[in-house]
Amino acid sequence: LHKEGVILTLSSHMPNFSLGGEEFFDYSPNIPDGNVGERLLPGGDLNAKYMRFLDEIALFASKCVDISGERIPMIFRPFHECNGSWFWWGKEHLSDEKFIDLFRFTVDYLMNKKKIRNFLFCYSPNGFFKSADDFLSRYPGDDFVDIMGMDIYHDRPSDGDGFFDELISSLEVMASCAQDHGKIYAITEIGLRTLDQNPDGFYEGLAPKGNLQREWFTDLLDALKDSEEGLRVAYMLFWANFSDTQFWVPYEKGDFRHEMCDNFIEFATSKYIKLAP
Repeated sequence: LHKEGVILTLSSHMPNFSLGGEEFFDYSPNIPDGNVGERLLPGGDLNAKYMRFLDEIALFASKCVDISGERIPMIFRPFHECNGSWFWWGKEHLSDEKFIDLFRFTVDYLMNKKKIRNFLFCYSPNGFFKSADDFLSRYPGDDFVDIMGMDIYHDRPSDGDGFFDELISSLEVMASCAQDHGKIYAITEIGLRTLDQNPDGFYEGLAPKGNLQREWFTDLLDALKDSEEGLRVAYMLFWANFSDTQFWVPYEKGDFRHEMCDNFIEFATSKYIKLAP
């Protein structure tokens, strides 16, 4: 993928380190119990376990080399959506001060202790944002961040719900912060989430059929290209296709062709979009 010019990004749904004893518990970032964030810091009882976890990330990064033996650059996005409450590192479970300490410790450990040189570090709270103070409330500082980003989803879409206006106004806030701090900015997660709109069932992302906003990708492109801040977005990442019922990008499989494929292709082939191979 690197050879083909793809931007590689890594996010980390870190487990709740207070669970599982010496082993890393299965998927558990959404379990906030145990005051885990503070306990990961130096002096905390979980610090050694956390460093073992970071060692695995560092080992992975060190093995990512191209055919010339050069390390492959990647964007690492730890503690994403940190201003929400759904992960243990979220605002309700870890103070701004302690979050910043944890972010800084993580970057310092990987860069200075493990000598990882192929990571760009991204700060990516959850949108929307009304002000720079809102966006920067948990910002670790310029020395610890290379890219500013935001995660933002269009939940239960309807005509005139104002999503795209809020998207652009949040981009304007982030773009201003990025300019002030000498950073590039990106939409680090985005997608349409139908949730409980579809009568055939609950779908976290797109529904296999019966989507109410079948021109959604066109609407997204129109909003971005009509805004200077939208045109300057470094990259945009749609969330993952995990299965044929949990997905965010229309797809074809066998005889099935999603009803929004043509709209996505129109979006992806626009002169305004550079699509990763």
